[in-house]
Amino acid sequence: MKQIGKKIRRANKETKFGERNDLAPKVYMGIRQMLFYNEITPGQKIKYQDLADRLDVSITPVIHALKWLEFKGIVHHEPNKGYYVNEVSLQEIREIYETRLVLEVAVLPQTVANLDESSIHRLQTSLNAFEEAVKESDHYGRLMTDMKFHFTLASLSQCRIQLKMLEELFDLLFLKYSRNLVLTSIMETSLQEHQEIFESLKTRNLHEVQKVLSSHLESVKDHILEKFGRMVMNKKQSIFDFHSFL
Repeated sequence: MKQIGKKIRRANKETKFGERNDLAPKVYMGIRQMLFYNEITPGQKIKYQDLADRLDVSITPVIHALKWLEFKGIVHHEPNKGYYVNEVSLQEIREIYETRLVLEVAVLPQTVANLDESSIHRLQTSLNAFEEAVKESDHYGRLMTDMKFHFTLASLSQCRIQLKMLEELFDLLFLKYSRNLVLTSIMETSLQEHQEIFESLKTRNLHEVQKVLSSHLESVKDHILEKFGRMVMNKKQSIFDFHSFL
């Protein structure tokens, strides 16, 4: 967290006198990192002054950044109370993965049509990064490189509208569900399935790529919903046991 504050202070110092110093985007990125690493958690009230102090800025850019996050559905504002991080939702996770499935499979024909040696190299690089994170048991790294692989695959289509929609879905998963996704963990079969997606794409067999990618995303969705559902039930049971004890 100290590093985030230092970066923002450095940017502030480097701004020339008389230039417009709009800190809101930098503060927004700082808050994003806090959300991703669960320094701010779902359901938590966000205290303006605490954030301003941690990021070494005034309250104004903090509020601007929170309005940006509200637009993206990460936080919400309650009149006379302030901002809160939105609670996690099993149904929302289901909808995110079902929408991902539609979008990622829909752009595959254009991806295959655009495929060349450069794009194959890009996808190979992202696959290698995911494989490295798996080997190192880097759970946050696995989450980030998994999504990077999928976004790289989709980006080869150059379908701008679908990519923008997909980017918003990944943002929601990163900022609101990173802790849950880390706790449920990436499936042990994910690396093998990513490799199968890559190999089938290299053959330019559209039907095969669609089949492998669809199967992978369905498996990931079922895995996460099962694990997350179990976590929710355990949490409810713990609360019930606590009240029963009282």
